[in-house]
Amino acid sequence: MDINFETLAHASIALGQRPVIMPIEEMQIASAFAELPDRVEVVTRLVHELFNNENMHVRRIAVNACRRAKTFEVAGLEHALTERLTDPEPWVRYDAIWAIQDAGYDSPEIRARLAAIVENSTSDDEAYVRKSPNNAVVQARVRAQRLLAALA
Repeated sequence: MDINFETLAHASIALGQRPVIMPIEEMQIASAFAELPDRVEVVTRLVHELFNNENMHVRRIAVNACRRAKTFEVAGLEHALTERLTDPEPWVRYDAIWAIQDAGYDSPEIRARLAAIVENSTSDDEAYVRKSPNNAVVQARVRAQRLLAALA
């Protein structure tokens, strides 16, 4: 089977429509995107075609594929990741924070959006995520706290 952008995009959308999804499946598709040739074109298409998909799993795949591709100089990627910091789904926000950290992006807008994520932080957040790693809201909050501290 020929693996190309279109094949992976269709696989992402099909995965997002399933009732049960394992995170490893999202990571496998994200990795496959990141391994395609011409990563600049792949990341550009991910930003334009999948970053705003209605399905959160498709958005997660797109964000993680961009992080894994490590082609952070692509025009529009920083802005697209910054926009995902206000995604309605906390796991997408978590992934965007991770990608922004790996990319080394920093701007007043990024800092403001990270500050909004950590707004309801408590001193118990770090301990809580160790006990309850499936809580996406707290996971995103802790990752945002760490990134803000690193940027300071």
